[in-house]
Amino acid sequence: MRTIRRAPAFLLGMLMTGATFAQGSAPGWLEEQLYHSGKINTVIAVVTVIIAGIGLWLFRMDRRIARMEARTKK
Repeated sequence: MRTIRRAPAFLLGMLMTGATFAQGSAPGWLEEQLYHSGKINTVIAVVTVIIAGIGLWLFRMDRRIARMEARTKK
């Protein structure tokens, strides 16, 4: 039942996201400099490492909390 209520909001969000990517404007100064100098790959790598680190940290914290909850139930 909850999934049915969330479906319209999800679809609306997806449509709004698609509309923002449809706007093809000229690249800004910073973006142009990063692509031209080849530093965009470094930026993408750093962002990927940071997001992966946060994901790993959240996964480990979830496991620790689950273990603590299991100990308190005993």
